[in-house]
Amino acid sequence: MNQSSPGLKEAMRNVPSSVALVTSRDEQGQPHGMAASTVISVSVDPPSMLVAVNRTAGLYPVVQATKQLCINFLAQHQEHLLEAFSRSDMRAQRFTSPDWADVHSPNSRRLPWLPCARAVVFAEVDQAVPYGTHTLFIARVQEVALPKEDAAQRPPLVWLGGRSASLAPATV
Repeated sequence: MNQSSPGLKEAMRNVPSSVALVTSRDEQGQPHGMAASTVISVSVDPPSMLVAVNRTAGLYPVVQATKQLCINFLAQHQEHLLEAFSRSDMRAQRFTSPDWADVHSPNSRRLPWLPCARAVVFAEVDQAVPYGTHTLFIARVQEVALPKEDAAQRPPLVWLGGRSASLAPATV
């Protein structure tokens, strides 16, 4: 019996999901990151997030070792950053944009982040649950950065139909 459901990927392409760039730094201070659409809030008490990371991703051993991550939820105007984080052959270009900033997280680790993202969550891994090809990192939120008012008005970037898209508020 085939363990994978042939229709699951197609079904999930019909469901919009947030686009986030998940970042960290290795022990030598080098930035690492990946594009992710499997990022969700787990609880507000304790404040926590879940990030699913494929164990073949370059970010995986970094988060596994440092237990630190930063989740940058993208706005539509940041779509230009997505390609480098979606392709391993563009790894060297991921942090070349002037959009990136460094911040000292509560535990003094500098993490790359996007000040104009829709929302930025700095978190520390509390649990790692291997499942299939991925590890589900459940992380306690250490700090949240919200954009300035003008950036908050920009539409969010979402993943829909196998490509990036944007959303607009519904009119009633």
